[in-house]
Amino acid sequence: MKFSDDALTQIKERLTLSQVIGNYVTLQSAGGSDYKACCPFHHEKTPSFYVHDDKGFYHCFGCGKSGSVFTFIMEMDHLSFPEAVEKLAAEAGVQLREETEGDKKRRGITQQLYEINQRISNTFHYLLMNSPVGEPGRIYLKERGVSAEMCKAFNLGFAPQGGKWLYEFLSKKGYDDELLQETGFFSKNYFPYSIFQNRLMFPIRTWDNKTIAFSGRDLSGTSKAKYINSPETAVFSKKHNLFGLYESVQAIRDKKSIYLCEGNFDVVALHQAGIEEALAPLGTAFTKEQGKLISRYAKQVNLLFDNDDAGINATKKATVLLQQLGLECRVATIEGGKDPSEVLNSLGPESLRNGIQTTVSGFDFLVQAGLMKFDIKEPKGKTNFFAFIKPFLDATDNEIEKDTLLRYTAEILNVDRQSINQQYYATASAPPLSQFDEEQESSDIIVHPLSLDRLSLDLYLMLTVVNNRELYPQLRSLLGAEELRDSEAKEVYAVLENVSREMEGKNDEFILQYCQDMQLLSDVRTSFTLPDFHRDNSLGVMNELIERIRLRNLEEQRASVVRLISLSAGDDQVAGQEDLIGEKMDMDREIVEIKKRLANVDPLKKLP
Repeated sequence: MKFSDDALTQIKERLTLSQVIGNYVTLQSAGGSDYKACCPFHHEKTPSFYVHDDKGFYHCFGCGKSGSVFTFIMEMDHLSFPEAVEKLAAEAGVQLREETEGDKKRRGITQQLYEINQRISNTFHYLLMNSPVGEPGRIYLKERGVSAEMCKAFNLGFAPQGGKWLYEFLSKKGYDDELLQETGFFSKNYFPYSIFQNRLMFPIRTWDNKTIAFSGRDLSGTSKAKYINSPETAVFSKKHNLFGLYESVQAIRDKKSIYLCEGNFDVVALHQAGIEEALAPLGTAFTKEQGKLISRYAKQVNLLFDNDDAGINATKKATVLLQQLGLECRVATIEGGKDPSEVLNSLGPESLRNGIQTTVSGFDFLVQAGLMKFDIKEPKGKTNFFAFIKPFLDATDNEIEKDTLLRYTAEILNVDRQSINQQYYATASAPPLSQFDEEQESSDIIVHPLSLDRLSLDLYLMLTVVNNRELYPQLRSLLGAEELRDSEAKEVYAVLENVSREMEGKNDEFILQYCQDMQLLSDVRTSFTLPDFHRDNSLGVMNELIERIRLRNLEEQRASVVRLISLSAGDDQVAGQEDLIGEKMDMDREIVEIKKRLANVDPLKKLP
């Protein structure tokens, strides 16, 4: 969904920046319409975070964060741009577009599902904590060493025996069968029998405390499935969510790291031991979507899966996936038990805290696992070892890091560095996770931060114009998209062309909606915050860059003509040679003229 300039402007007019940011930090007046505060994005004692209501942007002189009201909400609440717009629109009372009947129905179902899930979560919790029917759950939690504080923090509950009690309970509250069949509480084949019976219940919540699903642990001892999760619903997708996110989000924001565990009880155990940045996948392998969710909040992931064979295999896969996503991965070892819950129960919280302090990098973990699996004294063992760790190398986007890992691998195998390089680059096109049988998708893209030092002339030009959009008509008359070499610069050109045709584009956020490529979106968004693209002499910058691009293109064309002249020498094609020589002379004159014009302008700093 794309939002109009008018809608974005209405939001900005109805919500001042200080009004929105004031909900998150305490602002002090800095004179006029300016405010200051301690930055919410990094720790500081002296305020360096400034909010400029009249200009509609904020900037921190400590960490460099800056942006608009939409950027702030995206950063603070870890939302996508559409989610941030929708949140602010609701707060401002701005209708983004007219709802269709289908929209209203879907929204109604979604809201009702949130309501039902929360109602049932509280009912399960009451039964566990206060009702005689919850006694089996209380006994089991005591055996597992789970405190009453954790039961409350995670809103743990108990689903009693009885196939139809939940249906009867919700029916009395006025919910009809059509809606109840959408909740995921009931068997599809045997509606209205509940899938959760005699189970300890773990609510699954979003970062903003919406209960979207449940995970139930069997206490009867008769079920073939020890754990079952809610099926997919309109509000729940297993691969996109993690257990413990709501309970952990503040600690993760503070520490920028997480502990990723294997099960629900492991998360509860770590929280009880004071390690509150703990999450777990929902009974399945760790997914790419869950990794992307984590990347909104944390830069480092400490893997803490079980130390049995299944846990070790899960750790191998997760290290590669996290490397693909650009997250720092550490692997923690568990001492005193096979998982955190067992250590907490047998040795207590202090032993659990102390027992997970030792970590190794994800690559070192793979190396250790490979050394245990293969005999690297034998040639075949060296080959198998290299194939074993290669998915991690494939997932490493940074060439300096990859080169370091290849050098380290050569030392481990005691082979020539050149041999390692040849072997790797001969097979580098293999899928990064093929060794671990992980499904690949073409959408796995690593986004690089915008670096002014590595910008091409073309992209520098187009980022200058996209930040000074009144220059676009003049650019279009002077330079065609076909004259650009940089593919990303061509994409920016296309974005500006599309926006100009719609006669909109006053808001930066409107432009971002047309950036479909993730790298393009990141670069354009970052450029909006950099002073290099907001110079007083932006027109002069644009003209100089156009001259430089023309000079580059002319010199390339001239070199091609010179090669043709050389190749045609002695072939009696005099007329053809004369045309080429004449073309070269014209280019020489134009190149000289451009160089003269460039000699009369001050060289721009930080240009490529």
